[in-house]
Amino acid sequence: MMSPVGYTSFTGSAPDGVWGEVTQLFVAAFTAEPYNEDAIDLATIRQWGPEHLGHRGGRLVIATVDGRVVGFALAHGLDADPAWLGILAQLADSSSTASAALARPEDAVVVHELAVAEDQRGRGVARGCLAALLQDRTETQTFIGVYERATEAAAMYRSWGLSELGRVPMPGDAIALRVLTTPTTELVSRLRSTGESAP
Repeated sequence: MMSPVGYTSFTGSAPDGVWGEVTQLFVAAFTAEPYNEDAIDLATIRQWGPEHLGHRGGRLVIATVDGRVVGFALAHGLDADPAWLGILAQLADSSSTASAALARPEDAVVVHELAVAEDQRGRGVARGCLAALLQDRTETQTFIGVYERATEAAAMYRSWGLSELGRVPMPGDAIALRVLTTPTTELVSRLRSTGESAP
C-alpha cells in the first residue's frame, strides 16, 4: 500500500530546506520531456521562488510522502507579476477575461509553477496541491500558463474546467505559452469533488 500524501502551505516565506527540495523536484520535472529545459536555469528557482512567495498573495504548497517533497505549487496575485501582466495584455484585445483581469489585477491569482515527481504522478498530487493553493483565496479569477508542447498538462487543466484564452509567444524561445483560466471558486470546487470521487 502506498504511503499517504500530506500537504503543507506556506504564506509569504518558507524554510530554506523546503526550497532546496522544491528546487530538486523542479529541476527533475522540467529537464525531462516534453520541457527539456536547462537545469542551471531551472535551479534559479532557489533565488526567485522565495521572492515570488513574498509577493502579495504569495503561497507555496508542498506535497510530501514519507517526509519527501513529491509535488509543489506556487501562486501569487496577478498585480505582483509584471511578466504575467504583459502576457495578458497580449490577449486583451481578443479576450474580455484578460482585459477584466488587467483592469482589476488584485482580483486575479496566477499559478506560477506546479510540478509533481515522476514516480508520484497519477495519484492526484497535482490536483491536491492546486486545491490547497487556491483554497480560501479572495481573487475571483485564476490563471495558469502551460507550454504549448506540454499537451498532457494542458489536457489535465482542461479536465478541471479551465479554458484556453489563447497562446502567447515566449521571449527568446520558439515555443508559445497556452494561457488557461477559470473562476477560482469554481476551480476549487471541481478539484475537491474530483478528489473525493478518485479511488
